[in-house]
Amino acid sequence: MKKIEAVMPHASLELVLLALKDMGLGGLTYYESKGRGQNPRPILHSGRGTSTYIPEFNLNATLVLVARDSAVEGILNAILENSSTGFKGEGKIFVYDLDDAVDIGSRSRGEAAI
Repeated sequence: MKKIEAVMPHASLELVLLALKDMGLGGLTYYESKGRGQNPRPILHSGRGTSTYIPEFNLNATLVLVARDSAVEGILNAILENSSTGFKGEGKIFVYDLDDAVDIGSRSRGEAAI
């Protein structure tokens, strides 16, 4: 089993979620996150529109999911095809080995838990 964690611009999230759903992938978690990398931060206007500022962090989405080893390449391709435009600073994907998983409700373990 592998844990996949993808950090991407928030604007890419919807397409990635649709692609993963089309693959039949069931469970995943995402949350809004903020980060700073090579992607330039947008210039924003203040509440009254009289001044501008550059925020310290970009708004990102972090997607977390667990998958069988055989599904990892397909998941990575779906994320890349739906979030990458070829420019630097579009995020990162991290893949971790996962020793065990436990479903709290059914108490099943390992791949049966995912």
